[in-house]
Amino acid sequence: MDGTGDGGNRLERYRMSFGGRCQGVGFRYTSADIAGRVGLSGWVRNEDDGTVSMELQGTPSQVVRFMRLLEHAYERFPWRYTVEAMDSMEPDPEDRSFRIVYH
Repeated sequence: MDGTGDGGNRLERYRMSFGGRCQGVGFRYTSADIAGRVGLSGWVRNEDDGTVSMELQGTPSQVVRFMRLLEHAYERFPWRYTVEAMDSMEPDPEDRSFRIVYH
């Protein structure tokens, strides 16, 4: 990413925490696949307390698209994940890919 993002939008970075049913269901792999398709960078990892942490970086429109595609990917299942927290962070211009992080 060149620091301006698509359409001239400024890059934004978010630290997110997901709860509910988000471990043992392919959540990290699905997130990484969607983030790659949308063009986002950052990471996702399982936490010991059963939540999933994520840092997501891209333009606001990319982040909205990611969230919609993630919701769509899980809408057919009888269980749900929840967004527990979403905090804005300073973008990292060196972060150019999305990856799964393991403890």
